[in-house]
Amino acid sequence: MSSLNLIARVALVTGLLFSLSACFRPLHGPTTSGQSLQTELASIDVPEVEWPPQLANAGHYLRSELIYALNGSGSATPKRYNLRLAFTKSQTSPIVDTQYGTASSVIVGGTLTYTLTSLDGATVITQGTATSSASFDRFPQRFANIRAARDAEIRVAKDLADQVRTRLSAVLATRT
Repeated sequence: MSSLNLIARVALVTGLLFSLSACFRPLHGPTTSGQSLQTELASIDVPEVEWPPQLANAGHYLRSELIYALNGSGSATPKRYNLRLAFTKSQTSPIVDTQYGTASSVIVGGTLTYTLTSLDGATVITQGTATSSASFDRFPQRFANIRAARDAEIRVAKDLADQVRTRLSAVLATRT
């Protein structure tokens, strides 16, 4: 009786898998337009942004990471889309050393609002917001703190770029 029950379960699971297999589309396969997803991502232009002075470094890292995430090959691909960015950065100090009155750790946060449009800007294809944070410990050495803060900014920029790339990939894979 148990072998018959096992066969029935295997048949049920197999039937469900085959019936659902048509519902899934591989993310990195050909898009519905027929082009490869990498070609679609490489056709996104990430223009220069005039960041305020307090966001200049983080904005530079963010734009560089996005360009690399979208077109890591460095090849000159004709642009079809424009990616507009708005970025905010925050720093909080959750732990303060009571003896010296200085922060012993810092959390760097970043929020990126993006809008993907056609190259002429007439059609909005997708838009969204990505958030990320990274922490670092502070030390008595000033230059170690500066470098740690920069590393946290770079980690936030990489994470935001990965989030945006994944979201844009999902949209462009199904776009006709």
